[in-house]
Amino acid sequence: MTFDILIKNGIVVDGFSNEARRADVGISGAAIKVIGDLKNATGGKTILAEGKYIVPGFIDIQSHSDSYLTLLEYPAQESLITQGITTIAVGHCGTSLAPLASPEALKSVQKWRSIAGANLNWLKFGEFLEALSHYQLGVNVASLIGHSTLRRGLLRDEVRPATPEEVQIMQRMLGEGLQAGAAGLSLGLIYAHETDAAGEELSRLSEMAGKKSRLLSVHLRSEGSHVVEAVEEVAELARKSGCRVKISHFKIQGRQNWGQLELALSAIDRAYQRGVDIFFDVYPYSTTWSVLYTYLPKWAYEGGRETILKNLRDRSSRERILTYLKNQSLDLSSVLVATSEANTAFLGKTLGQIARNQEISVEEALLNVLSATNAQVIVFDYNLSSGIMETMLRHPLSVIATDGAGYDLGYASLNGSLVHPRCFGTMPKFLSAVREKNLMSWTEAIKKITSRPAEKLGLKKRGTLVAGNYADVVVLDPRGVGSRASYENPYIQSEGIDEVIINGRSVVSKGQLTGTLAGQVMRF
Repeated sequence: MTFDILIKNGIVVDGFSNEARRADVGISGAAIKVIGDLKNATGGKTILAEGKYIVPGFIDIQSHSDSYLTLLEYPAQESLITQGITTIAVGHCGTSLAPLASPEALKSVQKWRSIAGANLNWLKFGEFLEALSHYQLGVNVASLIGHSTLRRGLLRDEVRPATPEEVQIMQRMLGEGLQAGAAGLSLGLIYAHETDAAGEELSRLSEMAGKKSRLLSVHLRSEGSHVVEAVEEVAELARKSGCRVKISHFKIQGRQNWGQLELALSAIDRAYQRGVDIFFDVYPYSTTWSVLYTYLPKWAYEGGRETILKNLRDRSSRERILTYLKNQSLDLSSVLVATSEANTAFLGKTLGQIARNQEISVEEALLNVLSATNAQVIVFDYNLSSGIMETMLRHPLSVIATDGAGYDLGYASLNGSLVHPRCFGTMPKFLSAVREKNLMSWTEAIKKITSRPAEKLGLKKRGTLVAGNYADVVVLDPRGVGSRASYENPYIQSEGIDEVIINGRSVVSKGQLTGTLAGQVMRF
């Protein structure tokens, strides 16, 4: 028996059972053909996997490769492939690259990335998927439709409740997108252009996703002092709409709010026990990569960038914002400016350093940074608890995701900007924590990055090692897998991911990229 690729003498962790077993894996074409004893078989390529784990390709259910525009600029997504990621889902936190009802729709991206010079040759969601299929993709790509993208395309820069007629147009665009293959709908309830969306608007759109059995992915309205109410809001929305719902990058921000963990998890557990199909994704880091303007009171950023800048210029509004920030009991001094395309002067500096240099308070420094960067700035904030993060990693309703973006391995920002190390190391970092801290069994850990996100996303024949499934396969060293990316130098390849196969083609061999790009566009 001859296969295109033969993996011999490895330990198969298949993504669905609770056992690891020694076996060989035979792959031909794009599919897994046989899993078992293949000692007499041969392969066009033979991989010797003695002492290594053979596992399904990892599925990143929360990726921002689209909103950071790296999916278009660096379609190879090398920083993800070398983590063992074979499939990503984009279009989260209310933002997607289609449909575009007007040029203003693309402005939903600019909280993460400047859209100056962006040249997109599609309007409808189906056209987007068709255009994307002509890119040489390194990973399989699925996309949700962003609520803010729908809304912004119609309401443009206005911040107000949508009219019934506008809601109907959003429903039509969403329906067309779901029909064309969108994986679901996403909401970014914390952001400026979604905070005024009425409950009826959210319900009608969510119901459409529910009827199609597609995913609803939600960035909570609060991840701090009102996190419990925010979880309850999403659980009720899912209950009414019949949606399968994911809470995006679930966390409790700010030391003063860490005590709410038990109540927040209890709210999720209660919803699940009452029949709501609810789960959450989490990343194995205690530092966020956040949009700086979300630190302001919501009234100060409702209306988007122009409103923010206007409020910062107005003395009375500025004083109100300063009072609000000073009353939040936040440790802003360690917040580090990571990315800003509008002004690079503050990159790599903390708000505390900027405050000392300008001889002002840290709260004033935050406002000065927003003003100087045209309110387009991303920061690292060391405001999460490692203990809480590990509790969430272990929780039975959690899956692991990067909440990052894919880059080329040779990428290094020319202006000194920093990306979060999760863009290069999430999955290996999680697996190293499983090994070193005994967080859970290896079989459970693999399920959290393969079969469970595949099931929740609605992927067919991916996420498990079964004969007949697509050959998305990773061979890893359980003793050596880990991340080397740091906050100071995030652009470093992970280690211990020896082989990666996507759709039956070898894309990483002996830890090195082969140059083969085998990703496909996923339609649902």
